[in-house]
Amino acid sequence: MQRCQPSCANIARTDSHADQLRQHAQELGKRAASEALPDPLADRLARRSAHLLALADRHEHDRIHLQEPTS
Repeated sequence: MQRCQPSCANIARTDSHADQLRQHAQELGKRAASEALPDPLADRLARRSAHLLALADRHEHDRIHLQEPTS
């Protein structure tokens, strides 16, 4: 069982992790759009998708950019 919490101050997320979050969010969004899915489950998947996208967006906004040394 994974005990890491996405809101933990010690979380270390890489660009690769953010990309994976976006991919997973897209998959959940596609599943949520299925008409065969009951509304409560579709709503839950859509909320989870939005949450994962927000985490990826926050990473993009807050990430540390390495600067090239200037001469």
